[in-house]
Amino acid sequence: MAEASRSEAVALRRKILAVLLLGARLKAGKTKKECAAALGVSPATYAAYEDARSDLSLPELEILANFLKTPVALFFDKPEQLVAEEPELPRDQIVQLRQRIVGALLRKARIERGVSQQALAERLGVSVQRLNEYEFGARPIPLPQLQELADAVDASMSYFIDEGVGVIGARELVRHQFDRFNDLPDDVRRFITNPTNISYLRVAQRLSDMTTQQLRGIAAAILDITY
Repeated sequence: MAEASRSEAVALRRKILAVLLLGARLKAGKTKKECAAALGVSPATYAAYEDARSDLSLPELEILANFLKTPVALFFDKPEQLVAEEPELPRDQIVQLRQRIVGALLRKARIERGVSQQALAERLGVSVQRLNEYEFGARPIPLPQLQELADAVDASMSYFIDEGVGVIGARELVRHQFDRFNDLPDDVRRFITNPTNISYLRVAQRLSDMTTQQLRGIAAAILDITY
């Protein structure tokens, strides 16, 4: 029974590694043939690794990880980072999705500012029906008109820019975050990048999510302890 359990455990680890190999290869955009050449083995031998029919050695994994520009440790410590990203949506679907999002953001800003469709349409020089089509994503908003609409609802263009959605949005979000990080004072950047300070940052993050009442309760408790 114990021997069978060990065999099952080995088989499971082999399958997990096979999946991670596949994910890392797809994420790096390499073919099985290229990986086989990097290892100096036949394509059939490499295919057996990805099919969980054969086992890699650690030196082979190190060579392969180097070829795929992937840290070896990820195969053991953070395997989720080796999973290939979902394929990007077709361009037409991305455009349609963004049209609906931009329209919804426009409608939200207009309502929050208390501006009627009639008033906004008159300012833009279009019919209420055209503005309605803009707000519900049925028609793309020409960029000059979007800029005018943004001014009319007291919103910046960054309010409409895609951040975090799709590949382009994810890159824009990272770039924006990096710019904001660079704007921080030197001593704050040093504090943030010091791994030993992560626990303090986590506490600050939790505190920022609390309501005023909850913060007052914590402050009162600290005062009780202190005095």
